[in-house]
Amino acid sequence: MGLSGKTSCSAQAAPGVIEKSYGLYPTLASFSVDYDAGDYREWVEQSNGDPLPAPLALYIQEFSGGDESRLRIVDDPAALHLPAIGRELELQGALFDEDRPLQQLILSESIVTQWSDGPLHQLLDRVQSSFPVHHPGIRNGCACVGTAIPAADRLHLLHTLGFNNIRFELADGADMQGVLDELGQSVKLARQSRFRQIMLDLRCSETLVETGPQLMQAWLAEVRPDRIRYTGKLDDPAPSYVQILSELGYQNLGMGWYTRARDPFVQAQAAGHLHWFPLGFTDMPSPDVIGVGPGAISSIGEFYSRNESDWHAYQSFLSSDQLPIVCGMELEADDVLRREIMNMILAASCIRIAAIEDKWGIRFRQFFAGETEQLRVFEQRNWLEWTQEKVRIHVRGYHELTEICRVFDRRVREQLTSSALSHI
Repeated sequence: MGLSGKTSCSAQAAPGVIEKSYGLYPTLASFSVDYDAGDYREWVEQSNGDPLPAPLALYIQEFSGGDESRLRIVDDPAALHLPAIGRELELQGALFDEDRPLQQLILSESIVTQWSDGPLHQLLDRVQSSFPVHHPGIRNGCACVGTAIPAADRLHLLHTLGFNNIRFELADGADMQGVLDELGQSVKLARQSRFRQIMLDLRCSETLVETGPQLMQAWLAEVRPDRIRYTGKLDDPAPSYVQILSELGYQNLGMGWYTRARDPFVQAQAAGHLHWFPLGFTDMPSPDVIGVGPGAISSIGEFYSRNESDWHAYQSFLSSDQLPIVCGMELEADDVLRREIMNMILAASCIRIAAIEDKWGIRFRQFFAGETEQLRVFEQRNWLEWTQEKVRIHVRGYHELTEICRVFDRRVREQLTSSALSHI
């Protein structure tokens, strides 16, 4: 089972780029140490052999979980971390066929903002030497800068390295006007560096909610982020923010994602080609996700895995030329069916009953008799509408969509039933 002999999969938080809740189904609590790198390799081999192999998405992180788990290294974090991360990239890349080019790359905040220019160049060189990258480069490269305010030369370097998307985060501050001014200037510099798309995480809190709607509307109208991802303790935007985003021309894809009307995601959703996967919305059909770094999660077909989260143990695996995978989960057929339905709810705003029945050979209302009763309750709330061949979802809020998805989450229901029985 690997070098560490232990794992804390269920205790650690999911990586920051992984969508919470139904971005990963089943959740980390279902991962088991019965699965390791051998199982991962088998699933990659199976994926390579598919007639139309899934697109490849790669994300690289330096730390596991939230800020509290980060190692604070003042001098040069890349000097310690680049060799191990680079070796994992080599081991991962060797598993995938050469006719599967890398189509998405996401780089985590600490690497983007804290590594010096040389190691960043070396890291991207290692990515391109480990995975096929077709000309003119990676289709979708996203640099996450978080709440940092990168200098103009760093933004220029990121674009030169092939990143065409950049992701900022609006943080709280005692002087919100000052915070907005500083972030707005950084967004302008990013546009001058010719990033194709600018995304903004609104990590909402009471401070942000209390910021005057007129101030926020004027600021958003000026900086014009291409996509806005609303996150935070208050899962759904305050009514004033919903109105602001609507008046500014943003469309609500669902789960807190707002985009411009001409965004490729809006077009993909209208055409029925939008998908939901561990990294959020995508117009790529069901990508395989390769997670590199301590605690990173990978998703290959119907298999999920997680890396060792402790840095020293992670490095020990790689110094022995072993993938640092310590736990995982192989989905059962019922899980795959339920995940497919949840993806329809989130990405297509409907449940295509006829398509599900044809593909899976079931009678939907009979197979999901209990779930159908719960959906009827939501219909009375005007959250959805039944037709002969599909269930149309009318709501877009995080809370409502999560509630509808939870209807099909048998593991949550089993846990609730088990908990209730334990108190009898």
